[in-house]
Amino acid sequence: MSEPRVADLLRLRLTRLLWAALALHAVVLTAVFALAGESVLRRSLERSADVIQSLLGRYADPQGERTNVAPAMLADQLLGTGEAFLITRAITEGQGQNTTYFLTADMPAKAVAPGASRDEIHDRLVAAITERGRWRYRVLHRRAGEFDIYVVGRRAPYLLAVAVGTVAALLLLPLAVVLVRRAAGRSVFETLIPLDRVVRQTGDIAPHDLSQRITMPTGVQELSILAETINGLVDRVQRSQAALEAFTADASHELRTPLTHLRAQAQWALAEHRGLEEMRDAAAAIVREVDDTTRMIEDLLLLARGENRQLAVAHEPFDVAAVVQEVEEITRAMAVDRHLDVRGAESVPTLARGDALRTRQILLNLATNAVRYTGTGSVSFEIQRQNGHVGIAVHDTGIGIDAEHLGRIFDRFFRIEPSRARSLGGTGLGLTIARLLAELQSGHIEVASQLGKGSTFTLWLAAADQRP
Repeated sequence: MSEPRVADLLRLRLTRLLWAALALHAVVLTAVFALAGESVLRRSLERSADVIQSLLGRYADPQGERTNVAPAMLADQLLGTGEAFLITRAITEGQGQNTTYFLTADMPAKAVAPGASRDEIHDRLVAAITERGRWRYRVLHRRAGEFDIYVVGRRAPYLLAVAVGTVAALLLLPLAVVLVRRAAGRSVFETLIPLDRVVRQTGDIAPHDLSQRITMPTGVQELSILAETINGLVDRVQRSQAALEAFTADASHELRTPLTHLRAQAQWALAEHRGLEEMRDAAAAIVREVDDTTRMIEDLLLLARGENRQLAVAHEPFDVAAVVQEVEEITRAMAVDRHLDVRGAESVPTLARGDALRTRQILLNLATNAVRYTGTGSVSFEIQRQNGHVGIAVHDTGIGIDAEHLGRIFDRFFRIEPSRARSLGGTGLGLTIARLLAELQSGHIEVASQLGKGSTFTLWLAAADQRP
């Protein structure tokens, strides 16, 4: 089943979002207009009620007598305002009978509902207006002493405007969606151009040519992060491929030499007129070559397991001083037949976090190289503490390393002088294994060397009181 394209998904979701947003906008706009119209109408009624109340309070009958609702002069003036209003007044006449009079804009004051209370009059008047369509009118009621003032306003003008606006919004909504959808589609297309370029450039990276990279920056932050991640992945693949090719070439070369030697020794031993002693010497040479080849293969397997994270490495506190002391004793044994002075570190307990056995293996590799490449002089050990790390330094006064070779001494099978290194028994994998075991313990190895004056290799591990 084919999957939808990103552009199609974005267009579909944007269309749905636009319909919902524009419809909500129309509803909100209609509600806002309605509320605004209602507020304007209420303020208008309030102003009319203020005017009527002001007139009622201003006038009094010159002879001290009132009409049933208001002085005649006031009634004429109120009727002349043209407002839709109703004024009621409840009075007590003879025999204590309550009578309510009212004055409207289209009739004189009359008595209504004899004996009715003010609340009953209010309810009846509102009911009368409701029969005419309550939703079309708004009634404002205000009490002013013995008077009840009712001001009526029509909702029709602003309701008509709201209705027209609503119909226009509904009619224009599809057109707005179409126009915005086209604009959104264009925006989606332009936004996805960098993504298409990233996809195309990623596809151009071929297995036989890993030199291609995605152009940076892409113009979009998220795509730049993706492109950077892909470039980093290709970098790692390229390095791995180069390392594999170099490993295959180096391993083939390194294995060819001992196999050639084995073949030569065997052919020499099988030749005629070889004595027993000569055959024993040939067999012994074959055994040594097999041991060296076996050790190299074991080192290669160790590297392969370590690089694939299949090598068990502990991360627990251990005493560095005890490990260094053990390596010192082995180093003194290796330097017995040499004019070397092996100097040990102070045996003060120092805890680091890592693997004691792997640390011992690293230090033995470093110490073996120090003894191997130091004719006369000294090999010394030192324990350091710095910034939450423990360092074990192995210093020698040997031949040293030229600055141009320092960057490659940890590569597989790298030898500064291959013929001399092979004669000294090295496989060219010791420092590679040492660096790998250090990294598996979350540590690293630093090297400082000067040609003709010696070298110092320092293994740094996290102190035991630091979090792993």
